Amino acid sequence: MHTLSTRPDLAGESKSEPRTIQFGTDGFDEVLDALGSDTARTILRSVQTEPLTASEIAERADTSIQNASYHLRTLTDVGLIRVVDTVYSEKGCEMNLYYAVDTALLLETAQPEEYGDEY
Repeated sequence: MHTLSTRPDLAGESKSEPRTIQFGTDGFDEVLDALGSDTARTILRSVQTEPLTASEIAERADTSIQNASYHLRTLTDVGLIRVVDTVYSEKGCEMNLYYAVDTALLLETAQPEEYGDEY
């Protein structure tokens, strides 16, 4: 394992307002798809308390770096994880630090009348 430079202190970050995603929208489907596997949920949990590199996340999730990177991209694309900093190994390799977005997510279902003729 490579030694990392100083990691950011995220303890003082403010809480954000809940993000509401309504059933039937692209955002709803994308979030559910991103969280659809045990590995994705494990990855999200692993970065809720501290920022980690992709290799650290892969180790904690007991998966390959390639699989962890896939899930990190997906979780980042839907706004559940973000890159908070870049650190460097002793060998000078640049590595992103990933951290869970501190947000509440409200998944809201539509009422039957909102479906129109499709229901």
